Amino acid sequence: MNNDIEKEMKALLYNFWITKDKNRDLYYQIKNNQSEIKDFISKNLGSNLIIHDKFIKLEKIPTITKSNAKLNNFSSVLEYVILTIMLLFLEDKTKGDYFVLSDLIEYVKNTSITLELNHIPDWNKVQDRRCLSNVISLLEELEIIKIKDSSKVSFIESKEAEVLYESLGTSNYLMRMFDNDINELITPEDFIKDEFTGQDEEKGDVRRYKVFRNILYTPAVSSKDLSSNELDYIKRNRTYIKSEIDKKLNMEVEITNNLTILYDEESTTQKDNFPNSKKLTEIVLMVNEKILEEINNNKIMLDNYEIASVKEDYFENIIKEIKRTKAPYVGKTLLRETDKKFYTMILEYMEKYNIVEKKNDEIIIYPTVARLIGKTKNIEPDTLTQTSLFGGNNEL
Repeated sequence: MNNDIEKEMKALLYNFWITKDKNRDLYYQIKNNQSEIKDFISKNLGSNLIIHDKFIKLEKIPTITKSNAKLNNFSSVLEYVILTIMLLFLEDKTKGDYFVLSDLIEYVKNTSITLELNHIPDWNKVQDRRCLSNVISLLEELEIIKIKDSSKVSFIESKEAEVLYESLGTSNYLMRMFDNDINELITPEDFIKDEFTGQDEEKGDVRRYKVFRNILYTPAVSSKDLSSNELDYIKRNRTYIKSEIDKKLNMEVEITNNLTILYDEESTTQKDNFPNSKKLTEIVLMVNEKILEEINNNKIMLDNYEIASVKEDYFENIIKEIKRTKAPYVGKTLLRETDKKFYTMILEYMEKYNIVEKKNDEIIIYPTVARLIGKTKNIEPDTLTQTSLFGGNNEL
């Protein structure tokens, strides 16, 4: 088995980018093996591999749009507004430049007013201050800025809080670069199609790119989301797809009539992969087991694509039941959450991995539930003993 680029490709797939400052050895390892990596990417994904003197990034642009797609833990339009304005603020700041929080919040507020935006932050509101804090956390995680000094009081607690930040010189590369004019593009689908302008999406290279991107850039793919030509490619090239991903990435692809799903047995330590060793994973596995039981008992009915639709209150009751009856597996931290907060956390986590999708007042259940389940031992719900399905802990 030839896994010469396994480590490098997984790093590119699991991370937004690899920065030289934080992962110097991995950065040069990818750079030194770029020929083999580019060969795999150009042949199967058609994606851009950007090699910069500060970072290396694989542009992971999916070919299926989801209404629940979002950044990090963003939950409001205001967070995206603040992110965009912050990138404008950072645009002329090079690596090593410093700025303070008070200047930043003044710029964000004034710019949103000048542009006459519909969403203008009010720093007197805790909710708006939390939005800014979420954006800053994302930029710190992506190694775009870092804290140099801060007061003991956080900005969420007080709008008078002060923090000194350092720019790491990567902000201008966060957004995707476009080859064409995007002023006429309106929907997410428009942006996806723009990449293949002038090419036949249903034939040749583009069809192969779309299939491999679906497999590697999304957690699981329902056949209902694929075109007839993509399904035909998978049917005719099943052996090639499995062999290419197995040999180059050491991953397993399961292909059924209604589902294509990727497994990586070595990925449990990756915080953004599923399953992992976090408690949320264990809860979702138990929820999936309960849903599968309801399906087998004909309480939830499947369509021809093995997809089901249930009312949200029905789905919410399943999750609440898991919290109540599987308390020893849930963990003390999550047990302290209100039922509503607990439900929201689990729903968002399941949506992130294409297990379910919320549409209006209904929950769409995808065939992924049958592939990812967790069976539990019979433990009394009121026992004080905390346990785990596979080595998880009380952390989220």
